Amino acid sequence: MIESPILSLAIIFVACFFLSHIAKKIKIPTITAYLTLGIIISPYALNLISPKLLITSGFFSNFVLGMIAFSLGESLSLKSLKRVGREIASISLSAALGTWLLITFTFWLFFKCPFYIALVLGAIASATDPASTVIVIQEYKSKGRFTDTLLGIVAIDDAWALIIFALSLSFAKVSVSENTHFFSVINKFIIEISGAFFLGGILSFLFRKLSSFVVSSRERLIYTLGFLFLNIGLSSLFNFSILLSCMFMGFILANTQRLSSAFFDVLRNIDAPLYLIFFVLAGADLQIKTIFSGGILVLGYILFRTFGKYAGALLGAMWAKTISSIKKYMGLALLPQAGVALACALVVKHSLADEWANMILNITIATTVFFELLGPSITKLSLEKAGEIKE
Repeated sequence: MIESPILSLAIIFVACFFLSHIAKKIKIPTITAYLTLGIIISPYALNLISPKLLITSGFFSNFVLGMIAFSLGESLSLKSLKRVGREIASISLSAALGTWLLITFTFWLFFKCPFYIALVLGAIASATDPASTVIVIQEYKSKGRFTDTLLGIVAIDDAWALIIFALSLSFAKVSVSENTHFFSVINKFIIEISGAFFLGGILSFLFRKLSSFVVSSRERLIYTLGFLFLNIGLSSLFNFSILLSCMFMGFILANTQRLSSAFFDVLRNIDAPLYLIFFVLAGADLQIKTIFSGGILVLGYILFRTFGKYAGALLGAMWAKTISSIKKYMGLALLPQAGVALACALVVKHSLADEWANMILNITIATTVFFELLGPSITKLSLEKAGEIKE
């Protein structure tokens, strides 16, 4: 066992540097390499990670997910929503909702999971991986209406997923509280959600009013991180939804701050090392024996998430009255799953802290590896079937 968290971080960063090069050469997603490293150095394998570093996974998951939510608030700006159009909005929302509902009711009724657990797992399943999709499109120089629609969908898809997850997690947290009376649960749920919107709105107002003091990109980074930490900290203090609060702050800024894009862009300068640590810690949290004991749940998640994405996208495309190739293949192109799903699962683990929460994390890690390995290939196949990859 390594006691020093600094030494553990050194091992993680150096190993990930070389792993990322290996991953590119053998053509596997970088995130899969990071997760694998986390599993190898975890307490359940080589035990090369400091316990002091491992217990920070709750902090990293909240911060990373808060940062993602804040950034996704920009994709929900009125200008962005007008640009994507009715077709993209309907398909992305239908695919997210369809997957959420199918996984929720399947795991509740068929696999006998508690309803609040099935609800949260369904919300996690609705998330996708825009990065993998964009990489496939760029690599194979895909062009056409299907490609343009796919890019528009992945640009806002995780925003819907985070909204669904925030609502589901809020309901789950109040469901496991000591007072489980129906009206008490609903009252706490409403307070958590409305409080998040109120806090996000207040902080966005202060953000705008004080932003005139920012004069350089370095100050812009410090300023943005300060408000992001303030949002996450106050949300935790008052038991508000961190996700909705951060997303709403980003949404208000994107629609009211003339130069807001600079504040969103500055976070992209620091996200790589944060995501790296987050993915490795997620892998280190994996309990392999639990995956084997819950193998039927992993298989069920893969099958029903695939069907949910396909059916949801199909219904949305039919409602939008779009072209045949989008109806047939868009759902399959949305299968990759990565960072948002993992961050959500880690938040669940630290928010609910029970056996089921651990199971959610294990299912999400196992299926993320699966969808990250096979998802890009299926996305490529969808683009080929749509006739937009020219060999």
